[in-house]
Amino acid sequence: MKRILLFSSVRKPKEILEISLYSYVNLKQEGFALEFLFYDDADNPKDSAFLTEFCQANNCRLLPKIALPSGDYNHHNWNVSRIDRIIEIKNQAIQYALQEGYDYLFLVDSDLVLHPMTLSHLVSQKEHFIFEVFWTLFFRQTFHKPNAWDHHSWGYTGPETILKLSKKGKYVVGGGGACTLLTKEILSKNANFDRLPSLSYQGEDRHFCTRAQALGYNVVVDTHYPAYHIFLENQCQEAKEWYTNGCNPDFFNTWLDAVWKKRVEQSFEELPKEGFFRKVKRFQYEVRQLFLKTFWKK
Repeated sequence: MKRILLFSSVRKPKEILEISLYSYVNLKQEGFALEFLFYDDADNPKDSAFLTEFCQANNCRLLPKIALPSGDYNHHNWNVSRIDRIIEIKNQAIQYALQEGYDYLFLVDSDLVLHPMTLSHLVSQKEHFIFEVFWTLFFRQTFHKPNAWDHHSWGYTGPETILKLSKKGKYVVGGGGACTLLTKEILSKNANFDRLPSLSYQGEDRHFCTRAQALGYNVVVDTHYPAYHIFLENQCQEAKEWYTNGCNPDFFNTWLDAVWKKRVEQSFEELPKEGFFRKVKRFQYEVRQLFLKTFWKK
């Protein structure tokens, strides 16, 4: 029987973990054995105590502590040193999975609440690198964005890349992650989260995706069982209701409505306008230069 290791580095408050962690241990297991490994990255004793109690009650293991500088990730306050911290933790999880002979490693951010069928479905897709979609309304954004993109970092070639992910399917994308199933094959070829020196973007998942693609693997996102991303703590009640009421995948259609579609499309309409104005300015400059040349000749 195939063995899968679910790993999550945990730094979220107890209020979020009470929902997210229980959704992990209640994942459906069909044709595989699922085991759990967590890393206690909490800076609050209450949150750390909850994780320890949860692991003891649910037969989950904790990755040994790693000597790393502390980091504050509130409000997605990322910098190179904080990302390097995450890189080291995730790379340790990869090494653990390889050393223990697991067939898959399932990497999940601890603020995601998963549909019970998520893992079984991802395994059935028979991909070496596949992740489940979720939607987030980030700070200073006007519409929900997916955890997938065309090019790094968070770049899109057009609105269709975002819009199509609202429909059930499986799509090859440029990058993504946070709810990712990886096979032993891809991990054994040294796919890891180390930053590539020639690339300027910071996020560890960008570097992992680039390395995987260089090894010849597709980065694939699935959209059949979207996860609920508890981006803000005030979403906890809604996330809990979504989970206890059956995790309806169509729930997120209320976010991805006609207004959302229009805003996605409008966000790309601004780019051609900027190009047009640059063209006008260049034309005005060329006319001015022609006028000056003609004037000075006289």
